[in-house]
Amino acid sequence: MQKTTTVPLRERNRLDTWALIHDKASALALEEGLTKTTVEAIADAAGISKRTFFNYFATKEDAIMGTQPPTLSDEAVAAFRADGEDDLFGRTVRLMITVIRTMFPEASQQARRKALKAKYPELGRTVLQHVNASELLVESILEDRYNDADVVMDRASIPGGQEGAKALLMLAGTAVRFVFSRDPAAVSTGASKTVDESIRIFREAIKATL
Repeated sequence: MQKTTTVPLRERNRLDTWALIHDKASALALEEGLTKTTVEAIADAAGISKRTFFNYFATKEDAIMGTQPPTLSDEAVAAFRADGEDDLFGRTVRLMITVIRTMFPEASQQARRKALKAKYPELGRTVLQHVNASELLVESILEDRYNDADVVMDRASIPGGQEGAKALLMLAGTAVRFVFSRDPAAVSTGASKTVDESIRIFREAIKATL
């Protein structure tokens, strides 16, 4: 039997307020345009103060897109470091996708975000900034885990330390973009089947060129 997770009332209220601000901000942007969608206008529409707004979002662009700075949990790091069936490349791709997913809370409206990016391409910079921050988080874990003498890096024929971490990070980043090209929703929703298949295809493509 699947265990039901109960969300504490305080956290539920926080999520509800986050969702309300995001909903009002994204709707205003589509209806009134980016210039008129100010922090003040969003706060008024949501029935909150500017101070409350900034307790939930750093910028109006984050509120409009339903994004937030990425985070890296202890659970994600433990899963990455655990010895499993996945190779180093696969684990790195999954870690990056896990971090990127934290940019999009459950209440983030994917369909509306797509419409906003189509109408206002400049909003893509907000997402890109958070993706870059996600890569830095993953890079820090790679550098910490795989030093110059690490046997796992050596077994994977990847130089240890910062250079090896950067090379692996860039390779994983390209694979994540490949996942996105096959299914734009897969990264933000964590669609495991698409991710698994994409890793397999990308891994085979690499092998075929060696």
